Amino acid sequence: MDTSLVRAIVLKVAFHGQQLRRCQAALIYGGLHGHAFTADELLVGELVGDDTKISGISIASLASIGLLERVGRCRSPAPSRNGAWVNQWRLVAVKRSTALTWLDRNGFPKPAEQQAEMAL
Repeated sequence: MDTSLVRAIVLKVAFHGQQLRRCQAALIYGGLHGHAFTADELLVGELVGDDTKISGISIASLASIGLLERVGRCRSPAPSRNGAWVNQWRLVAVKRSTALTWLDRNGFPKPAEQQAEMAL
């Protein structure tokens, strides 16, 4: 991993830790559905605010620990991106339980389908 990326992640964790964790959780929730996604689809304005780097750092940090994998590229669905090419991501299938553990350890509730399965 590039040292400038590591530095950016460390600074975000130190100064914007809650925002970073909320963005990471949104990506994990989206990935648990099993289909490919882009950051523009899942990280809406309320999560990223004015921070233009948070979505990339969120994805890079989850990809660096093996939870997300890049599966292709497509045009961004966000009108503000003017059809820019962006990466498509997917939750690594064998890391589903790790993703659920990440949510639990960071104080986020389990997805509804997981709670329903456990109630049976």
